Amino acid sequence: MGQQPVPAPKKPLSRGKKIAIGIGVLIAAPPLVAGVISGVKGAATHDTSAAAATPGASHSGPAATPSAKKKRALATHPSTPGPAQKLADLDGIGRPASMYQQVLDALAPRCTENRPRLTAIVTSTLEDLKKNGVNDEDGFSVLQHLEQSVPAGNPRVNCASVATAYATLREGN
Repeated sequence: MGQQPVPAPKKPLSRGKKIAIGIGVLIAAPPLVAGVISGVKGAATHDTSAAAATPGASHSGPAATPSAKKKRALATHPSTPGPAQKLADLDGIGRPASMYQQVLDALAPRCTENRPRLTAIVTSTLEDLKKNGVNDEDGFSVLQHLEQSVPAGNPRVNCASVATAYATLREGN
């Protein structure tokens, strides 16, 4: 699959070099396998942030595995949450981010905005609603109403305008 066969070495490897290669493989394999597995989980939920943070299965060798320094940095600095997790955190009621992700996945192909922008639209719409006395909404309900209001098909819709219209309608009641 796009990889060139590696030519055989001119001299046979010494026993010490074979052991060193074996140890290198043992060290590199678990993070690589974990990255592939988490990449598969990320692909199942279409979470682009997870897919971007995990190494691809086609990479091999030392370049595909992070150095010890990078591993320590990753362990002490968790990655920033994706759009669905940000909305779940905003609501703070324990609803899983996967529920937000499902609605975002249904809505995003219909909108001109990307997922991070949709998250910002939902957040600002919710803030506007609360500022104007509409207290029976949370981020998930705003996201659901937006998804229900945007028609499927082409062309894509400016979802910020739809959210503004929804907020105006709710504030008028």
